[in-house]
Amino acid sequence: MFLKTIVTVASLLAATVQGGYVGYPRPSIYSKSAHFSLKVNGTDMYTVSYAGYDYVQFSMDEGYDTEIIIEARDQASINSYTITPQALPIKARVDGKKLIFKMKKAHYLIVKINSMKEFVVGADPSETNVPKLGASNVFNVLDYKADNTGAAITAGVQAAIDAAAKRPGSIVYVPPGLYLVGNLVIRDRTSLYLAGGSVLRFTGKKSDYKVMYTKSDLGDGTWWISTDKDTTGIKIFGRGTIDGNGYNTRKNTGADKFMASMVVPAGTKDFHMDGVLVRDSSFWAVNVVQVQDSTFTNLKIFDRFDVTQDDGIDINESSNVKVRRVIAIANDDSFSAKTWPYKTGTTVPFPYQPRPNNKIWFDDCLAWTLCYAYKIGEGVWEEQSEITFQNSYVYYAGVGCGINHKYGSASARNITWQNIDIERLGGSPGGQAAWATLYVNFVKQGAGPIGPGILLKNIKARMKGKQRGLIQGYDASSTISDVTFTDIYMENSPNPATSFDALNMERTNFYSNINIKNTK
Repeated sequence: MFLKTIVTVASLLAATVQGGYVGYPRPSIYSKSAHFSLKVNGTDMYTVSYAGYDYVQFSMDEGYDTEIIIEARDQASINSYTITPQALPIKARVDGKKLIFKMKKAHYLIVKINSMKEFVVGADPSETNVPKLGASNVFNVLDYKADNTGAAITAGVQAAIDAAAKRPGSIVYVPPGLYLVGNLVIRDRTSLYLAGGSVLRFTGKKSDYKVMYTKSDLGDGTWWISTDKDTTGIKIFGRGTIDGNGYNTRKNTGADKFMASMVVPAGTKDFHMDGVLVRDSSFWAVNVVQVQDSTFTNLKIFDRFDVTQDDGIDINESSNVKVRRVIAIANDDSFSAKTWPYKTGTTVPFPYQPRPNNKIWFDDCLAWTLCYAYKIGEGVWEEQSEITFQNSYVYYAGVGCGINHKYGSASARNITWQNIDIERLGGSPGGQAAWATLYVNFVKQGAGPIGPGILLKNIKARMKGKQRGLIQGYDASSTISDVTFTDIYMENSPNPATSFDALNMERTNFYSNINIKNTK
């Protein structure tokens, strides 16, 4: 259980603690939701108004009933609602304009009430191993003259990181407040802890950052928060916020046109990111580049729908990476794995020559996107293999599960989607609009095979999509092969589909050994 008393002023600022749960103060630059309130065991949490949806975050002890009350503040009553993931064993009741339910386990939820905008609930397990200010291995950024008022860009956070790096194993502590920061580089065996109520914010001004690459359609860009290469044992954790200020950044024009990937672990091993809220990216939010043996857990990636190419989390040319318990909301792909050509466009700052993607797991994730929810590609310049998407959910997507082999001539093989619940589908990203699609999308930049070893298993597609899913190769050397569909439940059917027509899948050309093998 969490402590039930507060012993320091710093703790009071960082969190409100009440018998097994913690609500984090709303940063001053954000507004309270005008539409929703949320109480945990009777105590109000700090809601945030946002573009397209509102949200709240808190932490809770797991294993006992925690009561959640969501009030639709500007409604006379609740006439309809859904709680996503719908597959969770959450039983709710309505009392006027209040939606009431209990949870024994922390979940990320998307709540839709009447015709209101969505309300995203970011409930995390209780924090463990919170750094203690004053400990010899904890470096407080305020001691390095970091400005936590947001009055001006501050160098204090990087100064604290550099000082901590001289004592490997140290932690940089960011207390509550607003910090406008330039490029941050985290050093070898150094951790960055963001306390609840703290915000690192991108200024949006090109002159404040190092230009690291140019993308032909979007202009110059940077890696905002990255790691030194050839490093190990780096961690970013806590319940604070990393705010990319993406909507305002992408409005820049002319010479000021700019964008940023927000968090970029690159050329590092044993990297861990846990608990942080990442929002409003102007490009890929969490951009994982050539890393090994790393984990990404309990992340809340809240991007906007009016900013394009703002992927949630992309795994690039990495191995043995686990993404677990992450919600990614974005205009572009929520979760994807990609490989790229050497020193071209956005890959100019990549630390090493091109590498394959292998041994990557996405587990217990929740996607909301206008594009692909769980995707391989578009880049397949190097082989992608042994990649699994499992035990996960889709609130809304253009395509639920897919391989878009658009760039490169390497293979995508031994790819698995299993135990996926797809609730809603809409739109047609890249001309596709289906629960699943596997195709070689030839655009004169290479073509390669998909397969063998492609498995889609135990998937519930509550909607089939407005188009048939493609199984489409390009030529005799770029085929789709060895694909198995097992226990796919379409729409409201209680039985798995037994034909490609029932799967709403279309086999067009250059394919072989495509099978339906149900276990039920």
